[in-house]
Amino acid sequence: MSHNILPSLFRQLSSLFNRRERGQLAILAVALVVRAGVEMVGVGSIAPFMSVVADPSVVQSNDWLRAAYEAFGFTSTTAFLAALGVAVVVVLAVSNAFSALALWGMLRFSWGTHHRLSNRLLRGYLAQPYSFFVERNSAAFSKTILTEVQQVITGVLTPVLNITARSLVVLALVGLLIVLDPMLALVIVLVLGGAYGGLYTLVKAKQRQLGRERVVANQERFKVTAEAFGGIKDVKVLGREGAFTSRFAPASWTFSKAVASNATLTQLPRYLFETVAFGGIVMIVLYYLQAGQGLAQILPTISLYAFAGYRLLPELQQLFSGVASIRFNRAALDDLTNDLDRFVPLSMAADAGELPFEEAIRFEDVTFRYPEADRPALRSVSLSVPRNQTIGLVGVSGSGKTTLVDLLLGLYTPEVGRIFVDDTPLMVSNLGAWRQQIGYVPQQIFLCDDSIAQNIAFGVPEGQMELERVERAARIAHLHEFITSLPEGYGTVVGERGVRLSGGQRQRIGIARALYHDPEVLVMDEATSALDGATENAVMEAMRELGGRKTIVLIAHRLSTVADCDRIYLLDQGQVRDQGTYEDLALSSSAFRSMANLSTVGSA
Repeated sequence: MSHNILPSLFRQLSSLFNRRERGQLAILAVALVVRAGVEMVGVGSIAPFMSVVADPSVVQSNDWLRAAYEAFGFTSTTAFLAALGVAVVVVLAVSNAFSALALWGMLRFSWGTHHRLSNRLLRGYLAQPYSFFVERNSAAFSKTILTEVQQVITGVLTPVLNITARSLVVLALVGLLIVLDPMLALVIVLVLGGAYGGLYTLVKAKQRQLGRERVVANQERFKVTAEAFGGIKDVKVLGREGAFTSRFAPASWTFSKAVASNATLTQLPRYLFETVAFGGIVMIVLYYLQAGQGLAQILPTISLYAFAGYRLLPELQQLFSGVASIRFNRAALDDLTNDLDRFVPLSMAADAGELPFEEAIRFEDVTFRYPEADRPALRSVSLSVPRNQTIGLVGVSGSGKTTLVDLLLGLYTPEVGRIFVDDTPLMVSNLGAWRQQIGYVPQQIFLCDDSIAQNIAFGVPEGQMELERVERAARIAHLHEFITSLPEGYGTVVGERGVRLSGGQRQRIGIARALYHDPEVLVMDEATSALDGATENAVMEAMRELGGRKTIVLIAHRLSTVADCDRIYLLDQGQVRDQGTYEDLALSSSAFRSMANLSTVGSA
């Protein structure tokens, strides 16, 4: 890797670690240095053993061997040779055991980081403001958490650790060879190192390109599959299976081709340099024979070089593979660190404290424009939602009703103006406390592939779920009798996205979910539009029973739904055009009368 790339790579990786992991890295670095030393001793132990095998008399002529022979009280060269062989095996066993331990340490560290990063990403994504999700495809989040983190760990972090470990071993073994014969060691380093470096220079640009292609294609694969299975009913009814498979196929082929091409480039040196290494051994033999040395003199040296080569070649190959892997997977690391850097440091779950609500929610001159929109969705909106009153929001599609509710929920922040809860402005620091007081029922209800009880107590761990609350909420939503008629009652699994339930049943589970925590404020965004007339009347009767005890905000599809509201706001093109009771607006507002007539016709 080029020098200008290394600093940025290490900065990116360092940003992924916390203080505890940096400490673990320091311990791991010490272990890798020790491992390299043990490896050098293991390879170096081959030479004295082979010296005695080639010429037993060397025991007496070599000072070190003679000292060991006499210190341990040997009486025969054969016994000394056997003991020397056992010692060599023990040293190699210790060396291999230490290598295995270092490998375990590296993998444990890498996959521990994988676990923490995946959790950090999920927490980070969920803590972002609502606009963050509106602007991006949800498949990108799943892709990053489920595949790109793993790609960074296996393709960048683990190779960096491997490169460090293997570089230390290579340096130790090269140092041993330099001690033995400096000139020959220098030739070996220049030949093998130059060959690996030259080959890497040839393929590095291609690998960077393949890495970017893999990331883009992988995101498209996730996007297509999420859309296909998310809309499976429409896909089947409209016969669009072929359209989705035709979109998936080129992305899948690009992904597979990029991975296969990179794997081939990574393994290429192995086949070339095994031949080079064997040829090098032959050249060393010829070199020493040419120098006039006999077989007995050169056997120990050749054995050491052969064993050193046996140890060096995998290390060099792994070095090359690691550098190539980092180059290929750098795009995944870039995407991961970009997302982490983009996160707004916000956590609703950790938001402590309370936000008193005793009087009213007030919008004061609120204007809001969606990003890149031509005109504001709301313009200078001022209105009040008194505590324990029922407020209706009506207007044609696009008039700003849902935007107003989204601002009330704290999903967006006003561009101009402010929202007050009593006299406290709604802001990032108190959003968590505010949302704890709100129950929200959207028009489209999301259901998990879990039991009805777990879907009502959405997000509450099973051990903390209160069945009394579940049943109370289900009764208010007029769902209890239906649930108890099922063989498994509240334990009935609804299927993915609630496919085993009717639209009205899914909607009532959503209403029960909003009521589970007994909220102070209940917001219903056309929540009864999917219900039949009888069921809607039953649910609205329950809402009327809550009237005077809860603050209720209704966005109505049918104006009959808001007939009993304490106050109705009529929105038009992002502004409040009229307000009053149902009777007041029916008398004073032609726009409201027009909507009422249309509603009557539509419900007839």
